[in-house]
Parts: sequence; structure tokens; C-alpha cells
Amino acid sequence: MNRIALLMAAAVAPALALPEVATMDEAKAAAKAADSCIFVDFTGTDWCTACIHLRTKIVESPEFEAALGDKFVLVPVDFPRLPELVAAIPDDVKREREALLTSFKIEALPGVVLMDSNGLPFEVIHGTRPKPAAYIALVQAGLDKLAARDAALAAAAGKTGMERAKALDAALKTLPEVCRDKYKDIIAEINALDPENTLGYKNYGDVTRVRIAQTEAFAAMCAGFEGKYKPEELQESLVVLDKFLANPDLLPEIRQMALRVKGDTYGFMRDIPKMIEAYKAAYEAAPDSRTGKVLRKNLDYYAEMMKQMSQQ
Repeated sequence: MNRIALLMAAAVAPALALPEVATMDEAKAAAKAADSCIFVDFTGTDWCTACIHLRTKIVESPEFEAALGDKFVLVPVDFPRLPELVAAIPDDVKREREALLTSFKIEALPGVVLMDSNGLPFEVIHGTRPKPAAYIALVQAGLDKLAARDAALAAAAGKTGMERAKALDAALKTLPEVCRDKYKDIIAEINALDPENTLGYKNYGDVTRVRIAQTEAFAAMCAGFEGKYKPEELQESLVVLDKFLANPDLLPEIRQMALRVKGDTYGFMRDIPKMIEAYKAAYEAAPDSRTGKVLRKNLDYYAEMMKQMSQQ
């Protein structure tokens, strides 16, 4: 095929991409019509290279199209940085998007939430992967969880009382923990069937509300630190941080973020021992989080650095 023929073929070739809509309501309608699921892509289209890779090299790849092209409707949830793009998003929409990130514990972009056609989540995928095959495997594993959920719900049919409550509990436990509290109708039914709260769902979902409130309070606090690097300003920031950290009800991941900022503040003050101490406390607050894993690497680096300095 000559060059002109290749260009003409490219011009008429169908795009290798999931059907895309702008809102969740549109996604639910489209997914129900197509008997498919929803692929919610939390992305930064104008700055996040990993997000662009996920979209252009994974989701729009021939391999993804062949394996999953008819199984999802795409909803991008964008977090741009260009001022004109940020200004175009209403404030209430910004807050809603940030709350969704917090609700699903997505600490960095890209992040993808897989939902059924009713908008109920069944998997959260963090980051991207170098090649389509590895990412396709993650999505397929999510679809397997959806199938397990549906099979467990089917097994609960016809049961009554605590037997049904336990069957519904088993269905929820097929899902990642971060997805379970979104199943409000099932949780309400479990609580009605289990008045003694033996299954522990009485206040289920409160953690998400607390997480969102604490994340917003943390963000507001950090906004007050911007541009303040003078010694006296850094000392004031430490006082504010210690007051925030004095709350005994802080969730582990929120405490971790605040302690990390405290470590950063000591770093700006060039107080390396206290910086390391704060980073260590941050790591210990939530060692299995993505931030915790980064902190572990940083602590190993600083430990080696201090060792080398002591030997000089």
C-alpha cells in the first residue's frame, strides 16, 4: 500500500476508543442500553503524562478494543491545571470531583473506577501500566469481581432474616472495601435484618463522610501555608499542623498526609532529624497506603545518607 492509500485508510478507520459521554447520568443510560459497564477515568488531560499514556496507549489500543471495547462506556473526570480550563469548571463540580477522589481513596492520577450500569462500583484501579495486556488483566479481574458479586446476590435470593443478611454481607465482601459503602440499599436491608448489628453495618459509610470532611479541612489548612517560607512563617505552620494532628479521630491516611507536610516543613527549615522523625511517624500511620510506600523508600534513602555521613 502506497503512502496516499495509507493516509486515506487512516482517515476513515474507526477510532479505537470506548464510547464516551460527559456525565454519569448519560453513562448509566448508555450502559443500560448497551448492556455494558462504566469506566470512570479520573485524569488530568493537560498535564498528567501517565493519564495521557493510559488513554492513548492503553484504552485506545487495538488490544483493549478487542478485549473490552464492547464492555464499557467511558466517563472522563478531568482535573486540569491550565487556568482557563480550571476556570471553566463550576466550583460545585470541582468539589464533587474532589469528593469522589477522596471517597475512592485515589491518591494520584490516573485512577479508574469500574461501575455497573446503575453506577455501583466494583473495582478501583490505580495508575496505569506500560503495556495494554497488563492493564486489560486488571480490568478483567474487576469484571470477575462483578460476576462474583452478582452470583452472591443471586444466592441471597429467597433467603430471609439473618440468613439473607449474611448472604448480602457475603456479596458485599466480594468487592474492594472502598466500594462497599456505596451500596446503600443493601446496607440498609442488612441493618433492617440485623437489628443487633452482629455484622457491623450500623454506621457503615460514616468513614467515607468523615474522610471527605477531614480531607477538605486538610486542604484548607495547606492552602494557608502557600508562599510562607520565612522561618517565623514555618514555625507558625508547625503550630497549625500540631493543632490539626491533636485530633484523636483523624483517619490514618489523613494523619499520614499531615505528618508528611510536617516533615516537609522541617525540611524547609533544614532540620533533617525532625524531618525524618515526622516522615517516620507518617509512614507508621498508614504503611500500606501508596504514600506510605513512597515514605518507606524515602526513609531508607535518608537512613543510608545518615549512615554515610556518620562514617565520614
